[in-house]
Amino acid sequence: MKLTFRRLSLISPESRAINDLRPWVIEQLQREGEPLRWAITSIQRSSETSRVALEVEAVLINP
Repeated sequence: MKLTFRRLSLISPESRAINDLRPWVIEQLQREGEPLRWAITSIQRSSETSRVALEVEAVLINP
C-alpha cells in the first residue's frame, strides 16, 4: 500500500448543482486511487455558465 498526494483541477459538468459536488469529486478522485483525505482548496464559478472550477488536494491510497 502506498500513499500519494495529488493536486487536481476539476471542471464540474453544467448540470451539476453546487450542493451535489461532493459525490462527483469523490468519483473523480477514485480514478486516481482510493481517497483517504481530500479538500477543495479553491472554487471559481464561471460568469457565463453554471460550471465551477475546483482545485482539490487529496491523499490517495494506491496498491
